[in-house]
Amino acid sequence: MEEPIEQLPYADWVDQDLLTRELAGNLLDEEIAAERERLARLERGERDEGIVMSRADMERRLAAMVAARDQAQGSAEK
Repeated sequence: MEEPIEQLPYADWVDQDLLTRELAGNLLDEEIAAERERLARLERGERDEGIVMSRADMERRLAAMVAARDQAQGSAEK
């Protein structure tokens, strides 16, 4: 008599949907550069549809992205 196979409560492909640290770092680098460019445009007095937050919110967002990237790079080096 065969033993029943235990079914896991999630699909097999769930693990394949995760970012690697390298890819996540690269995506953060791209978004950091874009946010810095938006801040530079704001400094030059340019307003466009790409600037949707206040300067303070943009600076907080940038700082959070830099911290997340630095943390991810630090844990990858260990």
